[in-house]
Amino acid sequence: MGIGAPASASPSPSTEDGRPMRLAAGCLAVALTLSAISGTARAVGWVQLPSTYVVKSSEVAIPDGEQLGQYRRVIQPFENWTLICDESLKSKRRICNLTQSIVNQQGAPVFNWSFVATADGKPLVVMRVPAAVGEGAEIGLALGDGRDRIVAQTDRCDATVCVATIAIGQMLRRHIQAGTDCTVTYELPDGEVSFQAPLEGLFAALSAMK
Repeated sequence: MGIGAPASASPSPSTEDGRPMRLAAGCLAVALTLSAISGTARAVGWVQLPSTYVVKSSEVAIPDGEQLGQYRRVIQPFENWTLICDESLKSKRRICNLTQSIVNQQGAPVFNWSFVATADGKPLVVMRVPAAVGEGAEIGLALGDGRDRIVAQTDRCDATVCVATIAIGQMLRRHIQAGTDCTVTYELPDGEVSFQAPLEGLFAALSAMK
């Protein structure tokens, strides 16, 4: 082609067998359209299965009348004991208890006791033992060298635990202040269970509650 000669139209691109490329492009457009329609059908007919993963609920139960974010729990460890305080940020009301748990070699709980206060401020000890102990059974507490003894009786049970409640008298107060050992004893169907539940650290924890 010489200078100044008119440019000829470029030939249409062809496939290997010589057919125009525009046919292949048309097929691609049809394929994309069908794919979009198919995808839409899948989206419309999709069934959402229940998730096997869920959010674990808080271990802190919010009392009636309280709002999320306005109620908190503070956990403070002491020697042998744990101080747990629940506080309403709205009313500034705080409820605390001191607790100790004893487990066996397999890690299963065998005894738990908490020092709590009633609404009018009366101090109590709430003891929990395995449900197999049964209602009306005795829980023995031998304090110090064993000459001072307290016997509590379970008064209610559920599928997991039996509960006994006693008031805190002068004898128990004296041993709490001294931090002596306490031997706990109760009966199971297959025999007697006995172990140490130390009072050491309880007096310091009680002082922190004031």
